Amino acid sequence: MTYFQTEDRDGTIIVTLTNGERNTLNPDLLEEGAAAIQALGENPPKGGIVLTGAGEHFTCGMDTKVAASLDEAGQKRAIAAINQFAAALHRLPCALVCAVNGNAIGAGGIMMLCADWIYAATGHYKIGLPEAKAGLPFPAVPQAILDHWLEPAWRRRLALSSMLLKPNEAIGAGLVEATIMPGDLIDKSVAKAQEMNAQPGFGACKRQLRAKANAEIDAILSSSS
Repeated sequence: MTYFQTEDRDGTIIVTLTNGERNTLNPDLLEEGAAAIQALGENPPKGGIVLTGAGEHFTCGMDTKVAASLDEAGQKRAIAAINQFAAALHRLPCALVCAVNGNAIGAGGIMMLCADWIYAATGHYKIGLPEAKAGLPFPAVPQAILDHWLEPAWRRRLALSSMLLKPNEAIGAGLVEATIMPGDLIDKSVAKAQEMNAQPGFGACKRQLRAKANAEIDAILSSSS
């Protein structure tokens, strides 16, 4: 079974991260995800992409048990996979909307920052970047994404305190545009992706907006290859 289920809804590809109860990440999943997202980037759907999670969670981030079990070679593979996956999301030429359906922890927050628009379902769950608490410092590409897309004061608060935010609090931090009733989350996310991608200048404006960050990401990947 693939970790990334896809559905074509009127020209918009819905990508659903699927891995057990908490949708945690591991090197196999990240490598599969990087390849899947890169393929979508090479043939971008006319209605853009919606990224969400299966079940009650968007993703609870890296599987800490898997991370603790990795030897040095495994750690290097995991870091490379995280960098490639985040880079693939960030480089997508079409509209990317995150439909956050539940807890978005650690890498989940980075995935949100890669998006062009973020809707979060209303509910009692948390969003944040508790890598300091987990003992998993940010790899280079996620750090570059943080540096470019999260306001400095919130970057400091979230990264150093490991504080977690409610969905409505994440709006104030710049991590979420609006909260949506859970039953409407996917439909509204698909509509937003289609609306954004239909703009004649969307692709050119996105390239301009992301040029500096993408150049930095390219340099990171080149230096680590």
